[in-house]
Amino acid sequence: MLKFDTKKISKLKIHFFTRNLKKYCLLFRKPVFCTLCNKDLKFKYKPDKSWNITGYLCSDCHMKITREFIIKQKEEEEKINKKQNQCFICNNFIDPEKKKKPRWQWDMENDIYLCEKCYNQKELAYQNKINFCVNCGKKIGFIRYNPKPNWKIDGQLCRKCWDTINVSQS
Repeated sequence: MLKFDTKKISKLKIHFFTRNLKKYCLLFRKPVFCTLCNKDLKFKYKPDKSWNITGYLCSDCHMKITREFIIKQKEEEEKINKKQNQCFICNNFIDPEKKKKPRWQWDMENDIYLCEKCYNQKELAYQNKINFCVNCGKKIGFIRYNPKPNWKIDGQLCRKCWDTINVSQS
C-alpha cells in the first residue's frame, strides 16, 4: 500500500493556488497611467506632497518635476539671501554690521532688514504716532485716548479731539 505524505501534498496545493492566483490577478488588474503624460506605468513613482499632484508618475515626469522643484527652491533661497542684504524700504544694499531688524510694533514682515537711515525715520514716525495727537498734533500726556475701530484712525488722540469725534459720530 502506498502512503502519501499529506503535508507535502497540502504544501503543493497551496503553492499551486498562490502561483495561479498571482497570475490571475495580474491578468485582470486595472492598468495604471501616469497622471501627467498618461503613459502606462510599469514602475510607479509617488509624487511629493508639496507638489500637489494626486496619482502616480512615470520616471520621466518624476525626474522632470523633481528638477523643477529643486530649481524653484534654489531661486527662493537666492531671493531670501538678497532680501537679507537689502533694505526693505529704500532697496539699498546694507553692510552686515549696519543691518537692523524693524521693531515688532511697526507691523512689518518678520524676515526683513532696514538700513540705519530708514530705521531712524521709521522710529521717529512711530514715536510721533504714539506721543502726539493725530488730529491736532498736541503732545499727549499720561492718559491716552485710542480711537474707536470704526473711526479708522491710525494713532492716538488727545481728550478734546476724541470728544469732538465721538460727539460728531453719535
